[in-house]
Amino acid sequence: MAPAGDRDGHGAPLARVAHWLGMVQLQHGEFDAAIQLFERSLAIWRDLGDRDGQARELNSLGGTHRRRGDAGAALSALYECAAICRETGNQSQLAGALTNIGQVECSAGHLEQAGELLREALALRRGLGDQMGAAVDLQSLSLISLLLGRARQARELQAETLDYVASSRDTEFLLDALELAAIIAADLGEGPSAARLAGAAEAHRRKAAMPIGPEDAVLLEQYLAPARAATAPQEWSAELAAGAALTDAQAIALLIEIHEAS
Repeated sequence: MAPAGDRDGHGAPLARVAHWLGMVQLQHGEFDAAIQLFERSLAIWRDLGDRDGQARELNSLGGTHRRRGDAGAALSALYECAAICRETGNQSQLAGALTNIGQVECSAGHLEQAGELLREALALRRGLGDQMGAAVDLQSLSLISLLLGRARQARELQAETLDYVASSRDTEFLLDALELAAIIAADLGEGPSAARLAGAAEAHRRKAAMPIGPEDAVLLEQYLAPARAATAPQEWSAELAAGAALTDAQAIALLIEIHEAS
């Protein structure tokens, strides 16, 4: 007899639809709606006994709880995901779980532990030929270096993601990359560059209807505020406007130019 959730043959398709609808909600900052959809999908996969499906939804739930600021719920889901992945041998999903755990630990200020998790994830990604996943891990490691007071190293690590930024047309990653580059520039005393990058990120977020997460907004302002104070108001406003006027291609070119000049 088929499991209860699949007796009509629709269980797995419904779980997949719920997952992708959850991803759409997540990209648009609708965290509560995304969590409800991921939980619905997870319940179906549990009913079906599908371990890979369960791991995928637990990873999605963990990442969403992280962005929503609920570290406890995030870690609960992610460690369960990692345990399933080690049991099934699913290296790709394990890498995703380690990335998300590392990001949660980073947010909690456990920077060395976060770095170890992300380096393990990065090694798995590279072994799998996962360019997008490797770029995410490098970007997270770049942020950790910045938080440890190593802005130059942070810029070097971010430079390793630029091939992906230029080739992928991944809007969400581009937005994150612009904001990370802005806070690195701000930390290095490059106020005008920080303003232009921040202006590009803000305008492109509005255009894509992808608002910045609360935690990321706080971090961005923490670094931009001193740079703004050290820059003439007229110059800061002009650079913000110049950034806001950039196309996607011009924003990517700006990122590359800043890294090549450093």
